[in-house]
Amino acid sequence: MPDLLRSGAAWLAGQLAASAGTRCAYKRGNNSSQFTASIGRSVFESANSSGVIESWESRDYIVSVTSLPYGEPQRGDVIVEELDGVSTLYEVATPRGVPLFHFADAFRSMVRIHTKQVDRDITFIIDEQGNEIVVPLAT
Repeated sequence: MPDLLRSGAAWLAGQLAASAGTRCAYKRGNNSSQFTASIGRSVFESANSSGVIESWESRDYIVSVTSLPYGEPQRGDVIVEELDGVSTLYEVATPRGVPLFHFADAFRSMVRIHTKQVDRDITFIIDEQGNEIVVPLAT
């Protein structure tokens, strides 16, 4: 007999991407891949080495594990999202002691990737070798 809860979680993950998904680019090094994610937000508080409490707000990307292009998210990976017609960069990052991602359901079929905005006004240039270069626009 099939596991109805597991099947339901997988179905729900597909419905979330189809009805509330945003197309984004996931970049690791020189590699780039398109994926669909739902957008969320997390707020973290952590104490720095001086004991000062720092607040950190993360833009989260909730995605099916099977849609992750390069396996588990790594610090320094970049997600590019179009916001109001402008490519916006979010780096996979968290405060010290907080995991970069966590599973969003009991069956580990979805992950919530934590990011921090690193640049808003950018352009992409392709060099002679075909490599994509991210160039911030002057403001």
